[in-house]
Amino acid sequence: MSITIDFSPADMKMLQVQATAGNVSVEEFSRNAIMKAAKNAEYLAELRRRTKDIRECKNMVSFTDEEWEKFIHDRAG
Repeated sequence: MSITIDFSPADMKMLQVQATAGNVSVEEFSRNAIMKAAKNAEYLAELRRRTKDIRECKNMVSFTDEEWEKFIHDRAG
């Protein structure tokens, strides 16, 4: 799949500088930047879902002090 994006001359210059600094083509730099942004958006969405779950006390597990002590000692030894 291909896409076309129009950049201002100033934005294009910045992309060229960054691509050159990374020793990649502008196209590869742009693809990598888009994929990084998409993965970051996915990660942030997951953080928002988990934060909401915590606020709503959903999908949470709790332990007593004794259970934590047992867990720590069982893993250490």
